[in-house]
Amino acid sequence: MLNVIEEALPKMLDLIIFDCDGVLVDSEILSIEVLHDLILKQGGNLTKEDVIQQFQGRSMKSARDELFASQGVELTDASIVEMNEYLFARFQQELQPVLGVTAFIESLNLPYCVASSSHPERIDASLTATNLRHYFSDKIFSSTMVVRGKPAPDLFLFAAEKMAFPAERVLVIEDSPAGVQAARSAGMLCIGITAGSHAKHPDHRQRLIDAGANWVVESYDEVSKIILTLS
Repeated sequence: MLNVIEEALPKMLDLIIFDCDGVLVDSEILSIEVLHDLILKQGGNLTKEDVIQQFQGRSMKSARDELFASQGVELTDASIVEMNEYLFARFQQELQPVLGVTAFIESLNLPYCVASSSHPERIDASLTATNLRHYFSDKIFSSTMVVRGKPAPDLFLFAAEKMAFPAERVLVIEDSPAGVQAARSAGMLCIGITAGSHAKHPDHRQRLIDAGANWVVESYDEVSKIILTLS
């Protein structure tokens, strides 16, 4: 466990916000593979590592805009629908929850929700395929609900407002630098977690540190210990 940023911690935590991909569901490698294939088919010239570096944790809208601006690559609505159909089929066959997350959710005694850069359909498909959907009910927030996606703070602020808790008493669990930046810009504490299969490289851990994570951890056991210090 690494406590990166020392600051005054809240006396009480009111809310936990989970990102989805790479935090609840171990989907990032599948997602990057499928997005990378689409980019190549549409004439783009990026490696898988480029896709991870540039687009992990960001909305499809921001990815589309950047690809068009930087390479003239247009991801059409039809191509994205086709990509999602293929991705969701792979989710049903291959997707797993992030190790330890189910037990962690069941151990919580304070409110929680999801705030993800993904579209609602993808969030639902991910959580359903991993048997996590019933934990969240109507507590699911998507970047489609705000003007600016991560790394802007809008989505996390929106989720906290809808859950009726102040930002300074919210803890975000994120796996991407863009998500960490969004949480910190929102004035929230943030745990960067590397439990997903895509996040094992030391460079990923350093990217979370550089983005401003208060802690960087490898497991939900470590997350539980942090929660205890804040309660």
